[in-house]
Amino acid sequence: MIIFTLLLERNYSIKQSELQATNIANRFSLQQKNMLDDIERLARYIAQQESKHDELLTTCPDYFELFKSLYNNVANIGMIDLQGNISCATSGQVKNINIADRDYFKNALNSDMLSVGYFQLDRSLQTTTVNFALSLKNTAGVTKGAVIIVIALDWWNAAINEINLPDGSLVAIVDSNTKILAHYPKNTTLIGNSIAQSYVESMQADSHFITDEQGVIRIFSRSTIYNDPHNNNLDIYIGLPVTDVLAQINHNFIISLTVFIIFLLLLTFIAYKLLKVSIFTPINNLTKATDSLANGVMPSEQNDTPNSPELKVLYQRFKIMAETRLATEANLKNKHDELTSLLSALPDSYLKINNKGDVSNIGGSFNIPDVTQSVNNLTLASFVTERNAQLILNNLPTSTSKSSSNLEFTLQSQTDIKSFEARINPMQTNHEFVVVLRDITQRKQNEEALHLASLVYGNSSEGMAITDENGIIFDVNPAFSKTTLFSKEEVINKTISVLSSGKHDKTFYQALWAELTSTGRWQGEIINRRKNGELYVEWLTIDTVYDDNNMPVRRIAIFTDLTEKKQADALIWKQAHFDHLTDLPNRLELKKRLNECFTRVENNAEQLVIMLLDIDHFKDVNDTLGHHYGDALLKFVSQRILESAKNAEFVSRIGGDEFVIVFSKIKEQHIKQIAENILLSLSSAIYIENEELFISASIGIASAPNDGENTEQLLKAADQAMYKAKVNGRNGFEFFSHDMREKAQMRMLLLKELRTAIELEQFELFYQPIVCLKDLHVHKAEGLIRWRHPEKGLISPADFIPLAEETRQINILGQFVFSQALQTLNDIKAHITNDFQLSVNVSPIQLSTPDSGIDEWGAMLNAANLPASSIVAEITEGLMVNPEALTQSRLKALVQSGMQLALDDFGTGYSSLAYLQEMDTDYLKIDKRFVDNINKGSQELVLCETIIVMAHQLGLKVIAEGIETKQQMQLLLEAGCDYGQGYLFSKPLPKEQFMSLLTTSQIIALK
Repeated sequence: MIIFTLLLERNYSIKQSELQATNIANRFSLQQKNMLDDIERLARYIAQQESKHDELLTTCPDYFELFKSLYNNVANIGMIDLQGNISCATSGQVKNINIADRDYFKNALNSDMLSVGYFQLDRSLQTTTVNFALSLKNTAGVTKGAVIIVIALDWWNAAINEINLPDGSLVAIVDSNTKILAHYPKNTTLIGNSIAQSYVESMQADSHFITDEQGVIRIFSRSTIYNDPHNNNLDIYIGLPVTDVLAQINHNFIISLTVFIIFLLLLTFIAYKLLKVSIFTPINNLTKATDSLANGVMPSEQNDTPNSPELKVLYQRFKIMAETRLATEANLKNKHDELTSLLSALPDSYLKINNKGDVSNIGGSFNIPDVTQSVNNLTLASFVTERNAQLILNNLPTSTSKSSSNLEFTLQSQTDIKSFEARINPMQTNHEFVVVLRDITQRKQNEEALHLASLVYGNSSEGMAITDENGIIFDVNPAFSKTTLFSKEEVINKTISVLSSGKHDKTFYQALWAELTSTGRWQGEIINRRKNGELYVEWLTIDTVYDDNNMPVRRIAIFTDLTEKKQADALIWKQAHFDHLTDLPNRLELKKRLNECFTRVENNAEQLVIMLLDIDHFKDVNDTLGHHYGDALLKFVSQRILESAKNAEFVSRIGGDEFVIVFSKIKEQHIKQIAENILLSLSSAIYIENEELFISASIGIASAPNDGENTEQLLKAADQAMYKAKVNGRNGFEFFSHDMREKAQMRMLLLKELRTAIELEQFELFYQPIVCLKDLHVHKAEGLIRWRHPEKGLISPADFIPLAEETRQINILGQFVFSQALQTLNDIKAHITNDFQLSVNVSPIQLSTPDSGIDEWGAMLNAANLPASSIVAEITEGLMVNPEALTQSRLKALVQSGMQLALDDFGTGYSSLAYLQEMDTDYLKIDKRFVDNINKGSQELVLCETIIVMAHQLGLKVIAEGIETKQQMQLLLEAGCDYGQGYLFSKPLPKEQFMSLLTTSQIIALK
């Protein structure tokens, strides 16, 4: 009772000191509340004044500055519009500052109460502040903005540090986020940090006393100095030192307690003497009996029994207890043995340790690497490594909590790494614990595999859905939602048919489910529908998951959206099968469609007609106007063809300026009319930008199966017919005939034999004399190439020269002719004078081909020791006006080298007198067509006379070709013609005969 009274007195003294500290804290809190009340009154005064204006002022009233000077705690006053923009401010106004995202601003607009903010770095003042906001109304009571009052935390810290508080006091003003706004004693590093957790916990505990690291005891109290309608508070924590007061109270308590203990000890000594004889000795005997019992031995009977009846009863009761205890211990040992066997059968390992990690017992099934079950001088580190042992010791349950703790660690052996879980349970005895170790390696591997599967499932680019065996959706991954546009919530517990597009019939789905049922798997392309109704193609794979009874329980669907791939394939296919310029089928697509048409022709005996159209002189458009105009022209042509041949199966552009129009189920009498309509439509003017163009076309027509049994034959037949149309003057059409094919085949054979003939040297040079008409003296001759075919005999140049020009074999033939001419000239030189000339025909290809060999002629003349004037190069009129720079430069080079030029077939082409004079031509050759029909008074004679006079006026000599009668010779002689050439004088002769003619007589004897 005395000790209880002392404790009550001590507690009363502590309560008195606590009450004193609370009074100091309340006075300090009241000062801060009064300061915040002034802030609210100031805000409401401003709101009252600004309610007289309909619009928010853009400049601050003068009384703002007055208030700011009166309230030294106010760092800034400003007005903010509804969008959060600063309308005016007394200090630090910065452009482009917006506080619409600040909670205190939004709270102020939604209530009529003053709203408080949090700790912040003010962007206009560039210092830490706490802001207060109150909504501003206009005359109609509608919110137009808010007034903002800013308290600088520097001022607040300085203000509370001017208040006299006991030494060692702590004061913290915090916002709703527990951020410190002001602190006593002053410490700027704490401003903006969270208040210590111990402060907060002290306010929730029964005792508000906190002892710091220096041993200073403080009593803490918390109070709210402002609370706005949105539960944003400003709280003040005050801690006052009570170390000295408590020390004095404890000192007084210890003195009183010491006096009481001395008195009590005195009483105890007296009582001991009295009790020793009657009680202690019997009890000592009882203690010895207890020791024997502790060793598992039944105590011996005592000879001296106590005098006290109570102890005598106790002795009897102890005997009964000893017998009962030994029986219980025997039973407990049996139970312990059973428990040990059970624990050894479990997969866990058990360690009994103290708080230092010393192991006193082990049990269970040990799967820990490199561990034996001997406990002699073992520590926890002997089992789980030093690092893991320290980890377990750091997680030992505290003496106060008495609860178990769990942790995980890994152990590495020579072969692998194992994971373990440790469960630590405190024992009732102090500082002893049971550690249960369980091998969780497999569980960790399963968790990692499950986590990896979850990552794959969640991050896969392929859509996935998990359904039951009937297609009810359990779960989908994000890729499913991204592709189908259905959210996960929209499809859960719905059937997979929610994606059905309606593009597959019932048979398709029956086959799908049949395969799933029989094999557990189905894959293939399927068309489904997105949420927005858009169709898409996917590659779908469905697999089935079975239970232990081989019954399907889940189906897993994985699909890839093939839409972009299909679109890309379609684009590639179109680019490969359609002309990019006209969007018409190209050659590849034409052949494919024609092959399909041939199938119908064979099956239904239908007629298939194709028209191959080629634009005449299309190259001229590209060369003169450019490819831009050429491309535009091709588009116009394709449009006009489509408009003129509306009943065509299709129209194709197969390259360049060639189009193919395909007809089926057409009557033969209509073909001609359609061709005429197409040509007529192309004949009208075409306007491209500022150019007016007129074009024509040539059309070749072929039909199947008569003109071709397959696509290639039919196209070749149409091409041959088109070529004939061009030969016949263009701007027309021709039907294929079988003689065209025969001629084409002959032409191909001749072309093949032409290459062989060059290699086998089957060519030779014939010579036709050129005679002076006045005295029939042979001054010149023309070298004419002949092909002596081993089977067909001599082949006319008219048959093989065009082919040689097409294949550029003319360059080899030209070199052959020139070298033969030089050799012949050297042979002639040995028999007659040196002024004999040989004429050789020069092809346009020789002049336009870079490697034709014509540039070597000068060197070849020098090597043969022949003057350049002994060669006359015969060219056509077209070469003189050829715009190609290489052609013109080579013509000039021939003239400059000393060779002479003869203009062959004059009057049949571009007869340009300017070019005659510019190129320094030496001879004009009148074409045989003018000579054939000359008679006295005929128009042909007039033309010949005109040509001769003109040539003489230009200083040119004239040679007439094809003279076959004496009358022709006489008329030309009378007209002033210089030379003649023709069968009247001599046909072209082989070299031997020609040399014989010259050596016998150089004068031709007329028959």
